[in-house]
Amino acid sequence: MTLGVVVVGLGQIGMASDLALDPGVHVYTHARAFHQHPAFELLAGVDGSAQRRAEFTQAYGRPVYATVSEALREFDPAVVAIAVPTEAHAAVLEEVLALRKPSAIICEKPLSYKLDEAARIVASCTQAGSQLFVNYVRRADPAVREIKARLDSGQIALPLKGVAWYSKGLFNNGSHFFDLLQYWLGELLAFKLVQKGRCWGSDPEPDFIATFASGQIHFLAAREEDYSHYTVEMVSPSGRLRYDLGGSRVLWQPAIPSITSPGYTVLDPTEKEIPNDLAKIQLHVADQLAAALDGRPAAICTGVQALQTIEHLTRIKNAL
Repeated sequence: MTLGVVVVGLGQIGMASDLALDPGVHVYTHARAFHQHPAFELLAGVDGSAQRRAEFTQAYGRPVYATVSEALREFDPAVVAIAVPTEAHAAVLEEVLALRKPSAIICEKPLSYKLDEAARIVASCTQAGSQLFVNYVRRADPAVREIKARLDSGQIALPLKGVAWYSKGLFNNGSHFFDLLQYWLGELLAFKLVQKGRCWGSDPEPDFIATFASGQIHFLAAREEDYSHYTVEMVSPSGRLRYDLGGSRVLWQPAIPSITSPGYTVLDPTEKEIPNDLAKIQLHVADQLAAALDGRPAAICTGVQALQTIEHLTRIKNAL
């Protein structure tokens, strides 16, 4: 049995970013992922823009509505994807829950820029009996899950130290990498502010050291207006990991005995690539969502985990 889905918000992540791309190669949006994944059925879309509504109908041949209330009067979906701007997450979610009680809601990141609002979102879903998930997409990528498996098995040995570059704000884009490092290294234990930095709009961009359960990462803010720079480098007793170019290039260099200097250990000069599948990342998210709803182990970020991320980032922001 397939699970019906309504997508609310047909902007970049909702529908637009892969609309002109080959659907056999690229799956970047909720609409395309839920249309393609065998566990789901794309029921309808919602957007205030007439042009986006027309594009949705042309692309997917499914009904589309200007408001949430119109869509949910017609459909009772098992899953609602909320892909509206962050400031509207809470209002849209409350409107959904006032009309229906879906089995699951998947919301874009971050849940909110405000901790109290994020907490209310999580509480509302709990009260309604709707499982809440947050679309930190990198968790679903095969390369990221392979790194997690290597960390858990000890192939990537502890302790770890590393550097993570982010830009476009601590909450907006920095939260992606904070969530990623928590997924790999466990809960944040402590942080130390290094430099206050500037703001991207109202979103701060501090440099800080984060101590997680299994390693320490120095977060550094880059300048998005110069170029995008999203990368993580971690050094381990067993080698060096580079999560480069936003995750589109993932490389592992194991530690090996030196050929030229007996008794020394060096990094293997031949980097070994860990395959990713960012071209179909939203399809992998849908796959992880299906696993979670089926009671199987899943890498998808839960609402509680996303709230913990906002709690930690708020503490860092309040320390500035």
